[in-house]
Amino acid sequence: MKTSVIIVTYNGMKWIDECLSNLINSSIPLTLIVVDNCSNDETVNHIKKNYKEIILLEQKRNLGFGLANNIGISYATREKTDYFFLLNQDAFVEKDTIKDLVNAAYKNPQYGIISPIQLDYKGKLLETYFFKFMSNDKSRTFYSDFVLKNKLEEIYNIDFVQAAAWFIPVTTIKKIGGFDPIFFHYGEDDNYCQRVLFHNLKIGVISNAYIRHD
Repeated sequence: MKTSVIIVTYNGMKWIDECLSNLINSSIPLTLIVVDNCSNDETVNHIKKNYKEIILLEQKRNLGFGLANNIGISYATREKTDYFFLLNQDAFVEKDTIKDLVNAAYKNPQYGIISPIQLDYKGKLLETYFFKFMSNDKSRTFYSDFVLKNKLEEIYNIDFVQAAAWFIPVTTIKKIGGFDPIFFHYGEDDNYCQRVLFHNLKIGVISNAYIRHD
């Protein structure tokens, strides 16, 4: 199974080394695609100099989050990828994060989007917005299971999770397409989740994989 990671960058020097080095050290092989939104810092030159194995797609203007991701998705689709992992430039995987997402997606084909648990940068707390979204999980058991030390579900069914770390099977892209480019930044993930649900796919968070998000 081929997995392509797509990172949209814009003036990302503060985070890019940690983001990319963690992906390079993943326990499964990955194709890494960076779509740069016309950064005016050293992001592009730094990637060219230090990460020659990474596919870098430079844009001549800031296209926004959704459209830039679409460019990466289109590239990966032409390369016959099976899974897409959309990761923010300020988000950082653990060694087995993507392996666990692949396994969950393979076993749960009814899910159009799967997210790991999203922590804050220090990894000591849930990321603020993720904390709020998970209070609306459909089973109402996510927090209870952790607090009460119940047996954790493999995947928790929800209506929305922010697009800091989305794992998407190619079947989702074939059915729904990419982001609507009418949304420049913010709102594109809400719209996409609505489309996923409209097409009778599910959105989930798995309980055994984590990222940190600054």
